[in-house]
Amino acid sequence: MVNPMPTPQDDRPLAGYRVLDLSRALAGPHCTGLLADMGASVTKVEDPRGGDETRAWGPPFHGAESAYFLAVNRSRRSVAVDLKDRECRDLVMEMASRADVIVENFRPGVAARLGLGYEDVRRLNPGTVYASISAYGQDGSAAREAGYDLIVQGTGGLMSVTGEPGGGPVKAGVAQADIIAGTNAAVAIVGALLARERRVARGGAPHGEYLDVALFDGQVSLMGYHLVSNLVSGRVPGRTGNRFPFIVPYQAFAANDGDLVVAVPNERLWRAFVGVIDRPDLLDDDRFADNRARVHHREVLVPELEATFRRRSVDDWLVALRDAGIPCGAINDIGQVARSSYIADRGLLHEVTGHDAGPVRIPGQPWRTGLPAERLPMVPPGRPPRLGEHTEEVMREAGWAESQISDALARGAARAG
Repeated sequence: MVNPMPTPQDDRPLAGYRVLDLSRALAGPHCTGLLADMGASVTKVEDPRGGDETRAWGPPFHGAESAYFLAVNRSRRSVAVDLKDRECRDLVMEMASRADVIVENFRPGVAARLGLGYEDVRRLNPGTVYASISAYGQDGSAAREAGYDLIVQGTGGLMSVTGEPGGGPVKAGVAQADIIAGTNAAVAIVGALLARERRVARGGAPHGEYLDVALFDGQVSLMGYHLVSNLVSGRVPGRTGNRFPFIVPYQAFAANDGDLVVAVPNERLWRAFVGVIDRPDLLDDDRFADNRARVHHREVLVPELEATFRRRSVDDWLVALRDAGIPCGAINDIGQVARSSYIADRGLLHEVTGHDAGPVRIPGQPWRTGLPAERLPMVPPGRPPRLGEHTEEVMREAGWAESQISDALARGAARAG
């Protein structure tokens, strides 16, 4: 097993740890991207006949790679081998024997049938932390069902509360079931690594853990207040559009030149808000005396507020609301987000080079380390790899002869980028 101590050149928390990434699409690569952000060395195994299917999820494309793939697969090597080929499977198992973490998102049972399941790996490497990401988990009545983010947004309840009142179900604009599953997996992996190191520190063996992470489980956890509201009241939540069912006002409003969002979550801010919109009469109306009353009389209050907001521009409202300490913001499109000062201030986009189509900007780690005055420099992400770019390199690391490498490439069991 690799020595987990950070190297002198990299003191990020996972520097020195090796991650074998057997995942594709979004949840798994999102997880391993977060681990790479923390310093882990990630090697991604892909099918030589096209690789991770998201490489083809477009347009748009940047050269041969889809924007989708580039957005998620930062900071890793790519090894393209056929897992059904005995020699190539042995190569992957050799990599697994040296890995601290393995992440896979095959359907339940597939990794074991390939000889790459947790039981297979831990016989060689009892210290590995092995995370399986699936739609519905490794057991239960739905375990064998296929599921992508869209499916779980439906089965997990999100689409039932998303959209306009009286309208049809609407999915979230990003694949949030995948993203939260990947984030949950990364958190669980770091926790398992910490537990492993504590066992070693106490003189125990460095045995790892098996982690079963499901998109559905993460989706249910995100439905928390809706779910508990149903359990408490027996009522089934419906769609409320851009309104929040538990606070009024807490929603989007149309100004005379665009849209903004406003949050008024307590009585102090309600009094300030009423002053900003120049509606002191609302303070004297018992129907709006507190948040409970405002929620109950939402259909009376909100039209009054909507008419008020249409009288001024977005910028005028933002200045006035912010001056009063009221949370608010413009509703930006993605182009505006990409060009925003927030992006620049926080250093959220990084230019990477090395692709045939030229430089491209991609997101990096979504947090900063250290107080602002003593902030540690952010390590820029590595560029997403070409399919099979590191196949030969990894084969040589595993001791393969040049003739063996050439043979695997010639028969199509492996691909070099």
